[in-house]
Amino acid sequence: KPLLVALVLPFVLTGCKSTAPNAPRGTRLTLERIFQTSDFSPKGPTGHIWSPDSRSRYYWFEQAGEVGLYRESLAEEDHGKLTNWSAVLEQLDAQRADFRAPAMGDTNRTGRFSFAPALDPSGSFLVGTHRNDLYRFDLESKSVRYLTEGADPELFFDFSPDGSRLAFVRNGDLHALDLATGATQRLTQTAEHSPLLSGMADWAYEEEFGVRKSFWWSPDSRHIAYLQVDPSDIPTFPITDELELQATTEQQRYPKAGGKNSRVRLGVLDLDSLETRWIVTVAQEAYLPRAGWIDATNLWYLWLNRDQNHLELRFQGLDEDQARVALTEKAPDWVNVRDEPLFLADGSFLWTAELDGWRHLYHHEASGALRKRLTYGPWQIEALYGVDEERQLAFFQATEKDLRERHVYQVPLGGGPIERLTEEAGTHSASLSPDGKHMVTTFSSTRVPRLHTIWRDGRSYATSPSRVHALASTHLSPVEFGRIPAFDGTPLYTAMIKPPDFDPARRYPVLVYVYGGPHAQTVRNVWGGKRHLFFQYMAQEGTIVFWLDNRGSWGRGKAFEAAVYRRLGELELADQVAGVEYLRSLPYVDGERIGAYGGSYGGTMTLNCLFRAPEHFQAGVAWAPVTDWRFYDTIYTERYMDTPEDNPEGYRETAPLAHVEGLRGELFLAHGTMDNNVHFQNSVQLIDALVDAEKSFELQVYPRTRHGIGRGAASYHFYRAMADFFFRKL
Repeated sequence: KPLLVALVLPFVLTGCKSTAPNAPRGTRLTLERIFQTSDFSPKGPTGHIWSPDSRSRYYWFEQAGEVGLYRESLAEEDHGKLTNWSAVLEQLDAQRADFRAPAMGDTNRTGRFSFAPALDPSGSFLVGTHRNDLYRFDLESKSVRYLTEGADPELFFDFSPDGSRLAFVRNGDLHALDLATGATQRLTQTAEHSPLLSGMADWAYEEEFGVRKSFWWSPDSRHIAYLQVDPSDIPTFPITDELELQATTEQQRYPKAGGKNSRVRLGVLDLDSLETRWIVTVAQEAYLPRAGWIDATNLWYLWLNRDQNHLELRFQGLDEDQARVALTEKAPDWVNVRDEPLFLADGSFLWTAELDGWRHLYHHEASGALRKRLTYGPWQIEALYGVDEERQLAFFQATEKDLRERHVYQVPLGGGPIERLTEEAGTHSASLSPDGKHMVTTFSSTRVPRLHTIWRDGRSYATSPSRVHALASTHLSPVEFGRIPAFDGTPLYTAMIKPPDFDPARRYPVLVYVYGGPHAQTVRNVWGGKRHLFFQYMAQEGTIVFWLDNRGSWGRGKAFEAAVYRRLGELELADQVAGVEYLRSLPYVDGERIGAYGGSYGGTMTLNCLFRAPEHFQAGVAWAPVTDWRFYDTIYTERYMDTPEDNPEGYRETAPLAHVEGLRGELFLAHGTMDNNVHFQNSVQLIDALVDAEKSFELQVYPRTRHGIGRGAASYHFYRAMADFFFRKL
């Protein structure tokens, strides 16, 4: 049979010809500027660290190519540069002149993480990682030196509360470094010559529960609670690197939907005896997504059943044999795992839950009994930042003002009206000082990349904008927010970018960006980085860019999200089609030139658009798509689809592989060969099905590239290829 595949080869052109009239000279965006320069990278304060006494904050700031470490004393209103951080890193480089970065290894053992510096409990020095080793920077003397040496990286370092030791994971085992003597002690003896992980999560826990560091110091520094993960029941999945003369293989423990999970148990390590007492063990029946300490003798942890529709917050004392259930949350579909309990001085705690379909804040007694519900309404809390116990206030981020925005609020712990602290339309987040009296808020919008504001005792007193010099001379079209009805009348939020020289008498092609999956919201008033600039580039070149949040998306309450339960992709597609029908009703849209683009879940949705609604979409770019939910991991897939055994029809009908015969338009498929999230297997299976169906398509494969094709070295090539594809096909 003929192989009807067009390989997208590296470009020799340096840009794509515009189909729109020229914008004013000196204001044009180019893909080279967006993806190969730092012209549009915000330059401003980053990496805020509060001192333990809440009197000072530290941050890094880049200016004229030099990164400085700054200190601001909020009590004395003193502010200044502490040191040239670029020079500090040069000193560390000189001490490791023979360093060679290790090759990509087993993703279950070392990961590829980057760790920001942390301040010790006394507030006198920073510890961070550089060239795979720990270093110590003294804030007073400005001296820097390495604390460890060796090829194996130290992961997830954390100070003991008394400041005497630093715990970390190395080669899958917990270690502790004595900060006075420099001696390192191996605390667990489980990982050598085995796949066991102590103190760090496996791939699935990290990706789907946001779990990375999995150990916690007790408040008295005498114990460490930790998760031990045994993935040996999970088959290994080979991820190959063909760029070496002899191809290498990375073996990943990846639990596929319906298969076996890691065996996980929570233990408490006594640092005197180095003996571990095991608290709870789960394997195929449940998960342990969160844990921590209530006080020096009592633990808390979350237990979640495998169906993920029954969550328990459990408490257990070190001298107790059984845990007690403090809270239970159940749902007919799934329970979203978000925050941790925040314990207060009197033993009570704050907890967020979606009990009425919207995530709100509750104040509970130490026993778990409800003391007071603190927030109400058809909006949701996104993050709980902390408390000021002296003023009896809790601080959080929420969508109360507009579901497409994020603002920072405070509410009395005893109950009462909430107060919105931020005003400007857009997205605000906060970093709260340990005592809750000061905070730094970060703001962005579709027009402003980043803006920092310092707050003292509930009032803002200083603003520090991030500078993006290139934006001042670059014309960006406004993002126009709207709302349209779905086929059943459900309102759907939309966003649109028109060409800067928009002429309502013309008819334009449209690029529909789609993600569409749970836990994601794309229609937001927030700076979108390089992807947003790519949209602006496409608009500049004569294409309208449009996107909407279909049902299943985040930010509109649990019912809006859970409407897609057990049938991923179907209702989402119906809502996207409603968006296209709206576009076709506009006199300035050419309804025969509409394309879709998305990656990961958005890649899956793009395939659905082309395969199952070919009359609406003439072309599409799908990168790293899931092509059959049986290929994806247990935690994510079963949360929304149940297991293949429980929902065989749902899996069969929602797989893009089952609908390739419907392809009538133009398809561009892209994938990284070393993608350890959505395996390259997904695209290989799709290619095989497309060839069997004698469907032509274009293909771009990126060697030694993980899941984020839109990031890193491959990004410029990918976005240039995508732009060229749409210019040719639309």
